[in-house]
Amino acid sequence: MFPHIGGVSGDSLNGLTDSLERTDSIRWMHTRHEEVAAFAAGAQAASSGKLAVCAGSCGPGNLHLINGLYDCHRNRVPVLAIAAHIPSSEIGLDYFQETYPQELFKECSHFVELVSNPEQFPRVLERAMRAAISQKGVAVIVLPGDVALSESPDVAAKWIEATPPAVVPADNDLQSMADMLNDSKAVTLLCGAGCAGAHEQILALADTLGAPLFMPYVASSTLNTTTRSTSA
Repeated sequence: MFPHIGGVSGDSLNGLTDSLERTDSIRWMHTRHEEVAAFAAGAQAASSGKLAVCAGSCGPGNLHLINGLYDCHRNRVPVLAIAAHIPSSEIGLDYFQETYPQELFKECSHFVELVSNPEQFPRVLERAMRAAISQKGVAVIVLPGDVALSESPDVAAKWIEATPPAVVPADNDLQSMADMLNDSKAVTLLCGAGCAGAHEQILALADTLGAPLFMPYVASSTLNTTTRSTSA
């Protein structure tokens, strides 16, 4: 399970932060700015391969998550964002600091859903975690402050293990690639973020072919090839 949730506390997040104060399994990590929390969650997810969580209060609080969540989503790391919202009874009535988080986060997430009552929360949480992990990106739960302060249901959400699916190329594609490499006189390898998890195989291929190895900046944290590669 994720060890902490990062963010900046606010009235609409009181239900969440109070609940975390009562548990020993997850701690609240206060950051100087919500954007910092989102970028930190992305870095944690990228380095650990596990789900990381950040949170922002209603209005400006969750607006500040945007830059970091776009970065997380484009880097395809599993991050869950809890976007606090105005009281349920005030939604759609031009309430102070009202935004529309479901529209706001649509472009930088695989999943975004509003929780309308406490009974709904465990199932929405499970779906959000599953989307972030299996689709490798951001999932957002929009949580009104009054719902967060309500009594939680007896049924808790089940923890979703961070086991993203493995993509294996077809045998014909592998053979075609091998034939192309064998028939080439000079080969240069440009390895992107899709090579994550294949560090040893990439180095072995470069050694076998005697090929220089390059990688774009986005993949510089994916492959530890400092003695054999150059970042483009």
